[in-house]
Amino acid sequence: MGYRSRHHDQYGCIGMAGVRRKPRKRGRALGKLLYGLSLAFLGFGLFSLGWAVWPAPTVGIQMTIPAGALPGSPSGESYASLGAYELSISWPKWLRVGDVGKIEVTLAAVEAATGEGVDREGQIVLVAPSIINLSLDPPGHTQANLAPDQDLSLTWEVEGQKRGTYPGEIVVSFGFYNEALEELVNVPVAVVDLAVQVMDLWGMGVGLALWFGVVGLVLWGALFVLGRMVMARRN
Repeated sequence: MGYRSRHHDQYGCIGMAGVRRKPRKRGRALGKLLYGLSLAFLGFGLFSLGWAVWPAPTVGIQMTIPAGALPGSPSGESYASLGAYELSISWPKWLRVGDVGKIEVTLAAVEAATGEGVDREGQIVLVAPSIINLSLDPPGHTQANLAPDQDLSLTWEVEGQKRGTYPGEIVVSFGFYNEALEELVNVPVAVVDLAVQVMDLWGMGVGLALWFGVVGLVLWGALFVLGRMVMARRN
């Protein structure tokens, strides 16, 4: 009887130890699952935030407009630039949905005006940007009167509203008043073709991407702490 009692107690202890190990294994499995989920939300949050805040690249061109006769003058007319100018144009290569980019046009005088072939002291400049299906602010073209050695800097804002690729152009012209016609004649000095690509992230714009990025980081922190608490209780 004594042998059976000891034998029974021995196996009873073994059974209880086995029962105690199962909760520990389950706790470790739950902790690992929470850790895995936290890492997944961390990756999602960082990727979303990175996509939302990564600066959009710009495309730019530079060219020199020489002084003298303009080759784009209408047939039978002769118009000349007051001086030489350095023209710089830049625009966003791509935008996120909800993003606002800038189109910048700068016209800088290279040398003093000569006044040859023109009867005006100022150079009339017209800049007309346009992008199909994308609105610009301010809308329409801009006109300015440049004095000798004066520089011009213009900026337009363009907002990405819907995913796609949008072509456009920027036309820079010099204006000359035709006394016979009693009207302003625009002579193009530069025509630049451009294209702006608007992108989204799984159908989300920049605002939603930022929001989901923050939520992902919050969930990562909560699940990470919860996983540590579960592991600590089971050890």
